[in-house]
Amino acid sequence: MRQSGVMYALALVLAFLGVPMQSQTDETAAWQTALVSQDIGLLQAFVKDHPQSPHLAEANALLAKNIAAARGLGLMPIEAVEGYVAQHDLITTAQTSKSAADYQAYLAAYPQGLFATLAQSELALLALNPPAEPMSAPDPAAAPMADLTGLTFTTPFPVGEYIQGRSIASLIATASPQFAPIEGLPEEVWRDKSCANCHAWTEASLCDQATTYTKPEAAEALTKQHPLGVPFRIGLKEWALGGCK
Repeated sequence: MRQSGVMYALALVLAFLGVPMQSQTDETAAWQTALVSQDIGLLQAFVKDHPQSPHLAEANALLAKNIAAARGLGLMPIEAVEGYVAQHDLITTAQTSKSAADYQAYLAAYPQGLFATLAQSELALLALNPPAEPMSAPDPAAAPMADLTGLTFTTPFPVGEYIQGRSIASLIATASPQFAPIEGLPEEVWRDKSCANCHAWTEASLCDQATTYTKPEAAEALTKQHPLGVPFRIGLKEWALGGCK
């Protein structure tokens, strides 16, 4: 009799430590698997997935019996037995996302859970080899520009959606703003208006403005939008670096 009890306990231990099989859609097959294995996790999964099954009462009875036996044998803390399906879902989410936050969420909910050791191990590995930060979309304003070195007052811009093929001289005389000169300025005030209406630009005065872009402290200003686009501002800098020729 004692030998029979030991064999039952051993079978229960082996059944519990076994890797739960993936739930099968066929109710009969799922029930046979849970019944033969006596696995607590499989019985819980069967109860959850087949609430209308004619085997439900028997499954619940076996589940209660095996949980009580597992607790009596001291195989695991109570937290590791209850909520198996919820634990399995949480750890599966973490393993799919490979996110430290998801593993921490599991441990916060189940600090003594069935997968607690696994979650702690994965967190340790992530700490040693953190995942690469996802690349953000490039900022169009900060995107690398074509080389404008050597641009002169009358050289056509080789790039620029609104200014390509036109020179600085041509643009200051006839161009219209493509972006608001002042943030929040109503569009009817500047759209389709000539830049010359607001700026009394001359070659000399524009050279003075362009020279300010060559200073180190102007690096951030070069990435900000200009009424004629960022390439125009960078072109002004290159023109000033060449002596405003």
